Amino acid sequence: MAGCRTGQQRLLDLAIGLALEPKVLLLDEPAAGVPSHETSRIIEAINRLPPKIAVLMIEHDKDLVFKFARRVLVLANGRLIFQGTPDR
Repeated sequence: MAGCRTGQQRLLDLAIGLALEPKVLLLDEPAAGVPSHETSRIIEAINRLPPKIAVLMIEHDKDLVFKFARRVLVLANGRLIFQGTPDR
């Protein structure tokens, strides 16, 4: 997909994953490398996922996580240091 921007590639990856009709969708840093002005499109796509799909997201951008997550677990050095709901 030469010429495709990173944000568009991430959205295509998400669409391909959804085509498989998963029960659980694993997202590893879905906005990594995406310009900040395109991040909102990725969050919008994730927010529109059907509620029957469970989403497990690994992400270092806490602002992105807090826009999306209903429940958060934070690990540091392999240890659970926080578990709960994000303050919005």
